[in-house]
Amino acid sequence: MFVTQGVKAVRMDDIAQELSISKRTLYELFGDKEELLYQSILHFLVKGQQRRVENSQSAENSLEVMLICLRDMIVYAPISGRIRANLKRFYPKVFERLEGDTKANSKEDLRRWVKGCVASGYFTVTADSDLVIRVLQDSVHGIVHMDLYDKMDSVHVVSRIAYALVIFIRGLCTQSGIEVIDRCFDKYFGNITSIDTL
Repeated sequence: MFVTQGVKAVRMDDIAQELSISKRTLYELFGDKEELLYQSILHFLVKGQQRRVENSQSAENSLEVMLICLRDMIVYAPISGRIRANLKRFYPKVFERLEGDTKANSKEDLRRWVKGCVASGYFTVTADSDLVIRVLQDSVHGIVHMDLYDKMDSVHVVSRIAYALVIFIRGLCTQSGIEVIDRCFDKYFGNITSIDTL
């Protein structure tokens, strides 16, 4: 409900009714709306991470895993961006808690992907891994937390971001990494759409 209707629009009464429980029970379980909101959005983010793991099980190599996961993040960026903007405006404490949680996880994911690509010979070993991780993290963070989605066509923005990220990643690649990118680009990014249009 928070994802589809917005964090401000959903009232505790609405949630209690949807769950067929009393509002009092809801407060006993979570204490207040902020805690319920935090747990709900955290659950949404964990489900996203699980979805990326499942989607990447068919990947042939570490670079393809990275591309699949980045594509998923890009596709869901409009929703994540709206959630972030609403949290920041209406529930700043929840926003700060989630920012701390997600930034650490994002950095660890990127570190694992980059190290896997270097170890597999898909990224050049001369690349400064900390700098690469920082640029990728800033890019993913920017994608997920853009405020432009209210003003621009989200499909157009999502496509532009996908191309920019893939071009950056391609620049880190060895010849074998470039071959993976070239083989996988159309499959994962050739017809990328915003989740809003699905």
